[in-house]
Amino acid sequence: MNARLPHENADTVSLICALLVRFPEIASVRSMPDDGTVRFTVVVSARLDRAAQSAAVAAVNEHVEGFLHLRDESPRVVRVECEADRAVTFIHLTRDLETFSKEELMLLVSLFAERFGELMVRNPVPEDHFEEDPIAQEELVDCALDSMRDPRQSKSLVGFREEKRVLVYFLKSRKKAKATGRS
Repeated sequence: MNARLPHENADTVSLICALLVRFPEIASVRSMPDDGTVRFTVVVSARLDRAAQSAAVAAVNEHVEGFLHLRDESPRVVRVECEADRAVTFIHLTRDLETFSKEELMLLVSLFAERFGELMVRNPVPEDHFEEDPIAQEELVDCALDSMRDPRQSKSLVGFREEKRVLVYFLKSRKKAKATGRS
């Protein structure tokens, strides 16, 4: 009898890093293979009141609905949540990986950048970062999304920024245990 080993691909880690480098507006990415979703978080450097939070949620829902209508697709999951702290607001967008695309991500990042301007927290470009071919960067984003869709992926993946670094962790599914770091 063969034991099934979880699919942990070092390429997936690299691709998630590339995605976070390509979109400095994204604070974190979490893939959840158990339910086939991905969660992106952006940070606004202000505490948004309830009205501003509701307006942001409505704008995201409207943009996603319009974008998917043009593609003649129906999403399984579109969830937008705001979490306000003393000085910042976290906006979490959860989407199903089946219908989520690089183009939608680009639309949403543009929406957040336009809506929040200088209040949107962006990761600074690392000193050792070299300019890559924009077409290659776009291909890496597609590859990252495809990697998260991989049915062999049995662990949740979390990628986030800490100072000028990107950290990626794999979490065992359905457990609340501490994560093991990958570089």
